[in-house]
Amino acid sequence: MQLQDVSLGYLTKREATLALESITFSVEDGEFLSILGPSGCGKTTLLSIIAGLLTPTTGNVTLGNQTITATSNIGYMLQQDYLFPWRTIEDNITLGLKIKGVYSETTKAAALNWLSQLGLADKKDLFPNQLSGGMRQRVALVRMLATNPSMMLLDEPFSALDYQTKLKLEDLVFQTLKKEKKTAVLVTHDIAEAIAMSDRVVLLSPRPGRIHHIFDIPNDIAKALPFEARQHKSFNDQFQMIWKEMESLASTS
Repeated sequence: MQLQDVSLGYLTKREATLALESITFSVEDGEFLSILGPSGCGKTTLLSIIAGLLTPTTGNVTLGNQTITATSNIGYMLQQDYLFPWRTIEDNITLGLKIKGVYSETTKAAALNWLSQLGLADKKDLFPNQLSGGMRQRVALVRMLATNPSMMLLDEPFSALDYQTKLKLEDLVFQTLKKEKKTAVLVTHDIAEAIAMSDRVVLLSPRPGRIHHIFDIPNDIAKALPFEARQHKSFNDQFQMIWKEMESLASTS
């Protein structure tokens, strides 16, 4: 996936606001990349552009030499699970298949297999309000995986969970995406989470969001499970380096 000179401006009756300016970077196949930055710098806006939900004012976003649009095969996992409360878990995870017109006994079986792999096979006939927050997020992950997306976008998907559940789900998502060799982009405000899950971390400046720095995470941290990565002897050095850069942005904003 390639972003080339992406900018986005908003025009109101009172003023013109530049939200993002001249964003250029690529994400390699199978790479896990995180986007960090101060509040209001345009992280979620950038993710919406990558998803094809917003059209940049200038620049373009391509996936496999094709311009990304809202119909591109991209998965999106949000902070809230947005499961339909009146549908069973099975109905929720197969909804994307039906919308895309690819629902069949084969694709249904694949979705249910994902549910089983994530430890929820016995929950398929339940409704969302019968599950814990962590279980619901696992269902949201299955719903995303069921359509076999080319790339996965994660918008602070763990931030509403308690800390223990968050750490467990980080490991589960990391393992699942690496096993499937999925390309993923995570938006987070959590420096430790970004380091623990990523191959690289993109730090955006305050609005208008620009690329301030791209950090390469050392290979022995990047390949470890997030929980193990947090225990690595070099983890704190990485944290301090990114923290200082974020502090420098705060002092100049």
